[in-house]
Amino acid sequence: MTSDELLKEVLQGVPLIVGEYRGSHAELAGYVDKKDGTAIQYVRAIHIVECNWHGHLDRVIITEKFPEMFTTAEQAAATFNYVRGRRYVFYIEAVKRERGQTLARMAAWGAEPIEGIEDGDGTAAGGPAPP
Repeated sequence: MTSDELLKEVLQGVPLIVGEYRGSHAELAGYVDKKDGTAIQYVRAIHIVECNWHGHLDRVIITEKFPEMFTTAEQAAATFNYVRGRRYVFYIEAVKRERGQTLARMAAWGAEPIEGIEDGDGTAAGGPAPP
């Protein structure tokens, strides 16, 4: 995604978070359906992204629910193709701030890397950015 495409999405009001990717892990999660008492299990990923909010660096925890075809956390983790230190646009369905922590839920169309913007700390390029 280019900067112009990103600006267009923002001006259209598409809910998204732009941040520097720091890491992910997949896990099995679940709940009990209150109507019939059955246990529902699913695979979800938790992504950590660093964002700059009004001059302060903040961590955002983004959760992603995988389709039912993923039955193990290892299958879901194999789909992660993000590069640590690179900036991404994460399309989100919901966001909330709870106890000083920003939490978001990723939309079905996922995330895209931003082209033409230097990485924040240079880790994606293999080291610090040259001066």
